[in-house]
Amino acid sequence: MRKLFEFKTLTGLLVSLAAPIMLFASTPTGSAQTEKLKLITSTGIENFIKDLNENGKFGYRLENSLSYGGEGPTQSYAAVVRLDAPNRYEYDWISSPDKKLLEERLNTQAKKGFTFVNAYALTYCSGGTSEERANPTSPESLIFRLNKGDAFLLERRNGETEQLREYKVFIAKVRLGDSAEKTIQSGLDAAAPQGFRPVKILFARQGLLDFSVSVLAERDLKNNNDPKTEYRFFKKSSGLPKDMNTLAAQGFRYITGRRVGLIGMVLMEKRANDGAIYTFIDEKKYAKEFDQTVAQGQSYQALMIGDLTCGSTEAENERFLFVQNAAGEKRDYKIKAIAFTKSGSVDPQSLSEFQRLVGDGYQIKDFFYAGSLNVIFER
Repeated sequence: MRKLFEFKTLTGLLVSLAAPIMLFASTPTGSAQTEKLKLITSTGIENFIKDLNENGKFGYRLENSLSYGGEGPTQSYAAVVRLDAPNRYEYDWISSPDKKLLEERLNTQAKKGFTFVNAYALTYCSGGTSEERANPTSPESLIFRLNKGDAFLLERRNGETEQLREYKVFIAKVRLGDSAEKTIQSGLDAAAPQGFRPVKILFARQGLLDFSVSVLAERDLKNNNDPKTEYRFFKKSSGLPKDMNTLAAQGFRYITGRRVGLIGMVLMEKRANDGAIYTFIDEKKYAKEFDQTVAQGQSYQALMIGDLTCGSTEAENERFLFVQNAAGEKRDYKIKAIAFTKSGSVDPQSLSEFQRLVGDGYQIKDFFYAGSLNVIFER
């Protein structure tokens, strides 16, 4: 597949400088001893795709993934892949900083049998000396040289070329006020009766003042008879938890979210008759507040991903989302940091603990990066 990556400088760096892949388990050989579940990490998206394909040809399918830390060739990726033999899986990626072209590009690949599985925020910063970067009037200052976009991960099973999904992209310029929120909501309202469901919030920046937010929606062409429902999109600089819980009380539930600077964006869908109560905690405070929140009768739901900037080692302003448990419901969680040796391989103790928890019946609920790569286990 031809790569559609318009940050040409970044493309060259990704190919030439990406570091070798690190695996939690050896590449599968097709033997009966092959692991049913694997956790892999890699540096650079080209290596990430290569690693997924190496596992995919032996029947491993992506189950969960995360991008974290670094810029361009140093950006890291982690993924859980699960054995689904005898099926075989193929992965590729595209990028489209111009979201006006994204809908066409995704549907072009969909006609070849590929489906969207995830998007990863990319940050590209041009060069310049430290003095130039610190000077807001310099062409090489952070204000001018920071570009934001997304890489889109695609999946195809068994080489099948039948189109399974159709995609729409709703785009709005980010300005003061709620015009972007209204534009996106109008698009969702028009597409929902046709069977389109929003799946991802995207953010892009090109140039000094060209900011845009987009929502990617998809329609299942093989099962388009499901009951249609309502969707809501929020873009708030304050008051987001209150607005979410107002809708949650009416049966709306969280789909996905994203934070860029002080702006929080959330998608919700109407899928229940009863109410729910959501709680956010700052990812930076997880060591103290995660267990406290669970002890108050809440279950972890999702990570609202944050923002990468020039020189970022990890995303900023991320939030954990919890929901109040139903009566009698209780979940058990463990958060384990993944350590690496000086050579870049996984520390044997981390590998052993990962395997032990999976063997004890824990499911991998999510990843996050806060000083190190962490895995959230749930049982």
